[in-house]
Amino acid sequence: MMKNKRVEAVKEALRQPNTFPGFYPKAFLVHDGCLCSNCVRENIKGVYNDTRMNRGCWNVTVDVLWEGEYNCVNCDAEVESAYGPVNAAFEE
Repeated sequence: MMKNKRVEAVKEALRQPNTFPGFYPKAFLVHDGCLCSNCVRENIKGVYNDTRMNRGCWNVTVDVLWEGEYNCVNCDAEVESAYGPVNAAFEE
């Protein structure tokens, strides 16, 4: 049986929440925003099933949020981006 690469990426992101090299935070992206790792863990069966079938509200893609302010669409917790808010680099 072939393994689903996106499901494997979710498992790896839960075990290793940062990229290597670079140590950028990994994020769980869904069709209407992103999820925090706690919500992914709490709903892991739904995440695995929907991601494997490539459908549903728990269909997750793992990537890096490079900049901006993000909140979890499920619980409204802050989700870390690699470089923070967009304008933070220009403020001193």
